[in-house]
Amino acid sequence: MEFIESRVAEEQRFVDAAFPKTVLPGDVTDGDLAKLVLTERETLIAALDRYSALLFRGFKVNSVADFELVVEAFGWEAYPVPQKGMTTRTKFSDRVYSTNDAAPEYLINFHHEMSLRPTMPSKVLFYCSEPSPQGGDTSLVSSDVVLQTMEQRMPEFVAKAAKLGLFYCMISASDAEAGSPIVINKSWKSALGTQDEAEAAKRATEMLSCNSIRFLGEGRAEVTVGPLNPIGVSGEKRAWLVPLLGYNETMENVSNKFGDGSAVPEEALRIYKEILDEHHVNIKWQKGDVLLFDNLVVQHARRPGESPRLILGSLCK
Repeated sequence: MEFIESRVAEEQRFVDAAFPKTVLPGDVTDGDLAKLVLTERETLIAALDRYSALLFRGFKVNSVADFELVVEAFGWEAYPVPQKGMTTRTKFSDRVYSTNDAAPEYLINFHHEMSLRPTMPSKVLFYCSEPSPQGGDTSLVSSDVVLQTMEQRMPEFVAKAAKLGLFYCMISASDAEAGSPIVINKSWKSALGTQDEAEAAKRATEMLSCNSIRFLGEGRAEVTVGPLNPIGVSGEKRAWLVPLLGYNETMENVSNKFGDGSAVPEEALRIYKEILDEHHVNIKWQKGDVLLFDNLVVQHARRPGESPRLILGSLCK
């Protein structure tokens, strides 16, 4: 057998499906994950459609080159990683980047990768090059389950958001914070590559897909995206796509508004956080792990950890 379907202690079960589904090397395999993908590609893609996330553990993925071979074996076209934005990534190869260069002690809250841009990657792969000695888990939550629970607990909010859309507002770093190890670590000047506000406003629309930018002084700017449709459809799954939490533990640098400009109630944010807390799974990384998930259905987050920690990623259209 080429591979074995297994499980991890942290997984959740929704109806009869594990989340994530864990895949181990089979009895006759040599542990070459890229070779397995080439052989069993259709079976694995069908499994991804069912389970939304697959964790490959115990395979011989020992380098960036090994990981890139796995990515290419799936045959999906690369999603172009934006060169501008409010966060920092390091390029390791043509298709492999760091997931985020913020220091590992910072929380990165739940989100779909690139969900604020006009198009987002459909698939995301992560590779554990070096697990954190303490903490540093990657958390997953199935956004179809999130949406179902939201419709049960706050149907009026979901209906209003679906009808009006949602604005997402984010404040950039200051000039003094630019380049620091925090999560949002670029001022509008460093994010957009200009000192001129008029040119920055133009580039913000083109590069960040924002609807407006308001300059606040000291390099800070409030960038607004939307109104966005918060509900996406992927196959038979309906998923909640728009983040309702800050990228760290506070909401001081982000906010949401309905499409008519009215504020999102704090009670809705509280319930949303409760739902994420109830349904998420923490992936406790092991060196060489590869995690594949459907970005149109699954949100991810990063738990605080310690150095050294190196999780690499690849985005696919």
